[in-house]
Amino acid sequence: MERTAATSPSTGARSMRSIGRFLSNTGPLLVLLFMLAVLWTLSEAFRSPTSLMLLGLEAAAIGIVAAGQTYVILTGGIDLSVEAMVSFAGVIAAILIAGTNVAGGQIANGIPSYLAILIALSAGALIGAFQGVLITGLNMNPLIVTLGMRSILLGVSLVITNGAGINIQKDEFLSFMTQVIRIGEDGAIRVPMVLIIAVIIYFISWVVLRHTRFGRYTYAIGGNETSARLSGISVNLVKIRIYAISGLLAAVGGVLVMSRLVSGAYQNGTNMTLMSVAAVVIGGTALTGGKGGIWGTLVGVFIIRVVEQGMVYLSVPSNAKEIVLGVIIVLAVALDVLRRGDIPWLRMRRRAA
Repeated sequence: MERTAATSPSTGARSMRSIGRFLSNTGPLLVLLFMLAVLWTLSEAFRSPTSLMLLGLEAAAIGIVAAGQTYVILTGGIDLSVEAMVSFAGVIAAILIAGTNVAGGQIANGIPSYLAILIALSAGALIGAFQGVLITGLNMNPLIVTLGMRSILLGVSLVITNGAGINIQKDEFLSFMTQVIRIGEDGAIRVPMVLIIAVIIYFISWVVLRHTRFGRYTYAIGGNETSARLSGISVNLVKIRIYAISGLLAAVGGVLVMSRLVSGAYQNGTNMTLMSVAAVVIGGTALTGGKGGIWGTLVGVFIIRVVEQGMVYLSVPSNAKEIVLGVIIVLAVALDVLRRGDIPWLRMRRRAA
């Protein structure tokens, strides 16, 4: 009897770890495929090429923001400033392109969109790096630093726009970024350029995280920062670069949203922080860092977008959107705990053994 009691917790722990590995590796993709199948069956409108194009279009910007969030969470940190960076980058780019403020007053000479976008992206990377310096150099909590920067960036965006959007005119570069590529003889398959940009960014991120020294350092820091530091890794420098990447990719998302809406506004990044964190965790990346991958994040993004789109096609009241988003976030964290096997009753049984 004593032998059975001693081995039972070990068997339970192994079972939980096996379930966790399954959920981490294939669970999110299976969930996405199941959701797509259900919507495909229940909603005729969802089967249209336009619906699928809109799904890709909606997933692109948040997907790029979530890619940057993945880098940060892999180190055990979090970036709460991404939604503000989306708004800030779009507003800065719009003002530089239009050359006017919201009241129509001339504040600068309008510049080509590619230069304005380059400036906005540079600002995003620099602000992200500055957050990394505060976190590493002053040993400040990432939660506090990024939350404070979120408030600053949203405040600046609100002040310089006076709460309204900065409208712009599309030039050739912006038209190229927002075009839809038609595939097939009749052009039935339509792929948004922003989705292609997002996939390219994910492929580059996959190469960086899985096939470069910087990627190995990122996982090592998330796995055990003390051990990474003792092994000679420049932890502070890697973290600064990671927050710079997060700021840069959030700015890319902001520019894409601004280009699509033809307007820069402080509301453009609403809810992107919550959705990016949820997508990362749903995709299999542990909130504690050190485990996960970039492609899982992309699957997580599509799961969230399919849920939102499914609510529309199944006539679920729009007011329930916030409830559903909250449920997704709670479930994402619960899945993260389940993947790690960090469940109180299971820990008690291990101690008893």
